[in-house]
Amino acid sequence: MPDDLELRRIQLRRMMQLASRVYSPEEGVKKDKEGADVFTRLRPYLVERGDEVMEAARLQYPKEAEGLAKRLLELVESGHVDKIDGATLYNLFRSLGLRVKIETKLTYVKRGESKDLGELIRQKLK
Repeated sequence: MPDDLELRRIQLRRMMQLASRVYSPEEGVKKDKEGADVFTRLRPYLVERGDEVMEAARLQYPKEAEGLAKRLLELVESGHVDKIDGATLYNLFRSLGLRVKIETKLTYVKRGESKDLGELIRQKLK
């Protein structure tokens, strides 16, 4: 079983390398045969913050994110994958060696009032 995961990780990394060779920056965002952006077509299948993870990855690693999005779209359209949640997508990028930085915000709710945790700490220190 661990060998299967390792083999899958190696295959995905190889796909990402091949995709990065094909893509050139002057081409901009590639359109597929139907004229729709790959990310736009993949978005309905991204659930539970998956779209946020993909957008962050797209900004930080544009070539790699596009290659992975194409492959995920192929898997979704072939029926091998149904929905992709944010945690799974984040872990997939991590397993490929890409550290996607996600913006996080902690809030504190008391008596119906919501405050940013940093703001609350600053108020307590004054």
